[in-house]
Amino acid sequence: MADTKTTRPPRMKPWLRVLLFASLALNLAFAGIVAGTAFRHGGPDRDRSPRTDRVGVAYIRALSKDDRRAIRDAIRAELPDRETLRSEMRASLDAILQTLRADPFDPATLAAQFEAQFLIGADIQGTARSLMLERVAAMTPEERRAFADRLEEELARAAQRGGKRGEGHSHGHDGS
Repeated sequence: MADTKTTRPPRMKPWLRVLLFASLALNLAFAGIVAGTAFRHGGPDRDRSPRTDRVGVAYIRALSKDDRRAIRDAIRAELPDRETLRSEMRASLDAILQTLRADPFDPATLAAQFEAQFLIGADIQGTARSLMLERVAAMTPEERRAFADRLEEELARAAQRGGKRGEGHSHGHDGS
């Protein structure tokens, strides 16, 4: 009898998932800064703006659960093999640790290693940004308006949390 059991690919490591979504958040931060600035200039709390490290996360939280899942799955499909990516990041981090401990210390070597590590992240960010744009472009006008409303709410929450880390973490929207 033939084995009909399908094997699922190994689950993505939590740190890699965090890295991917953080990359997406950072790429979206610029647009979020613009939106946050525009939002900040209206309303009673206009002197407060969201911290830039929270703005990108607002985009992700404003997505519906299905949209977040679709983007995550697409990122997994488009990125290089996870083992390859993990190995590259580990090698990069190991090299940086060696450079930091070296005597004499060589800032030019560290700068080159930072750049190499940045390029690994830039590839991930570029993929995430493209997939986010594709997902939003595929939304109906009603879905985009609902996304914009949720994003505005998330930006307002981020502004209220202001400069205090770890305060008032909100969770993503599950369906709308």
